[in-house]
Amino acid sequence: METLELINEYIKRHADNPPENLTMESRLDGIGIDSLALLEIIFELEEKHGINVPNDVPMPETVAQLVELIEKFKPASVK
Repeated sequence: METLELINEYIKRHADNPPENLTMESRLDGIGIDSLALLEIIFELEEKHGINVPNDVPMPETVAQLVELIEKFKPASVK
């Protein structure tokens, strides 16, 4: 599954009002993903997909930054 599709599924479950047309430029806070929801998304991705995001990386502010973060830390077997 493509990273954007995967993230879109998680955002739909975690956002109060998930957007119908999620774009790479969408700001996470603008679509209802606050810092706690973002951590929940990242933890769920780590647990279910073997992604390991270090604690010291800056938190993404846009969907594009979240995709980039996930792509960077995906295990080679998932890429």
